Amino acid sequence: MNDSHNTNHYDCIVVGGRPAGATLAARLGQQGLRVLLLERAVLPSPPAASSPVIYPATMRLLDEIGADEAEYARGTPRLRRFVAEVREDFRFTAAVPSLFGRDYIYAIDRARFDAALWRTAAGQPGVVAHDGASVTDLLRDGERVTGVIWRADGLEQRATAGCVVGADGRFSLVARKAGAHDCDERTDLPTTIYYAYWKGVAPYDGAEPIIHSFSAGRGYGILTMDSADGSTAVVVEGRAAALELGDATADELYLGLLRRHPRVWRRLAGATLATDVRGMRNIGNKYRGAGGPGWALVGDALHQKDPIDGQGIYDAVATAKLLATAIGDWRRGRMTWERALEQYDAAVRAETYAMYVETLERVRRELYTGYSERAYRTWVRWLSTDREYQRRLMLLLARGLPPTGWLPSSVFFGAIGRGALADLARAIARRPAPYAPCRWSRCYFDCFVCWASTCCTWVCGEAAVP
Repeated sequence: MNDSHNTNHYDCIVVGGRPAGATLAARLGQQGLRVLLLERAVLPSPPAASSPVIYPATMRLLDEIGADEAEYARGTPRLRRFVAEVREDFRFTAAVPSLFGRDYIYAIDRARFDAALWRTAAGQPGVVAHDGASVTDLLRDGERVTGVIWRADGLEQRATAGCVVGADGRFSLVARKAGAHDCDERTDLPTTIYYAYWKGVAPYDGAEPIIHSFSAGRGYGILTMDSADGSTAVVVEGRAAALELGDATADELYLGLLRRHPRVWRRLAGATLATDVRGMRNIGNKYRGAGGPGWALVGDALHQKDPIDGQGIYDAVATAKLLATAIGDWRRGRMTWERALEQYDAAVRAETYAMYVETLERVRRELYTGYSERAYRTWVRWLSTDREYQRRLMLLLARGLPPTGWLPSSVFFGAIGRGALADLARAIARRPAPYAPCRWSRCYFDCFVCWASTCCTWVCGEAAVP
């Protein structure tokens, strides 16, 4: 805690001290503003639900506020390889692209990560930071929010400020008390996630730490990520309907799904759970209004989207940077509060909306679309195992390609064509007898597809994961 001031009035009060709130407070402190930073939890502690990765683009933003990578990623392996298995049909390996001076990502320990960012913020001149501080209400002057009422150690306190920022997550008290409206909400692709951290997980194919994805093809997938201090995060995400608990507990459902898939369970059979099973059901996808008279929102309080691609921490620290710019312009008299909010809202949309749309499209493709057996053995495999497709996908996730147009039709059809021709070449090399249409063929195209993939047992053998 840094509390060198004896007045209860600040330039800004930030409610919520995890990645969005801490990085916002740090940026405002570095601008010379007086900031009160309040966090309900006592840090270090994990948030209610989060098992994230951070990409080079996120680390670049953290560099800007002086956050120490050696501290927030202490004991955490650098992940440079991604291995994906699709049912029993095929697998592929992709390298993490080099961006912004880093060729690795982290599956971070959120308790350690959040505490490190909190210390970075609390160390800035002008930042007064209190954890274990629960905000209970907003202060108002007419319609304008002017401060907060908060409690710590059983004592109620009041503080006022030029603006109050809600960085307090999906269930934001500031958003609720200020009357923030929802917008651009999507309820058609609900998902549920369960996860836990394990100890003693067997290596995938060697000592190198990796991210391993397994697609069950049943409306859910399993992600295994080597994390801090020898732990491994194991995450199950799927369609909300596919992960309904019924009469089971979250632990029973989670462990049952893992045991169902030998390619996942072989690594976990000798391991032990190091944490409780946590999760979130019916994950929201929406924006809220960016702010109003005397208040604004940032991070998950402002924008929520499915965690399938691990973009949450980037969104938190990126929107914090955008809001810090808007607040700084307002405090220096360059624009009105209303104009600053308009600028902020437009900047947030420019930064996040295209990825929001693409993320939901990925949810639809990966979890909500049922592919036929033939599709898995032909074009799904051809596309997924294409090197250019893999390169572009990894760049998209790491923010090295814009979401709009990341997969042009030339790349998509080029991947399909290369895969089909490779299958055809292997078929010709291994089938000396002249081709005769199989009994399932109905047209020339179906004959080719059956010949090149579905009906050739050698292709199924090639496609199967060893």
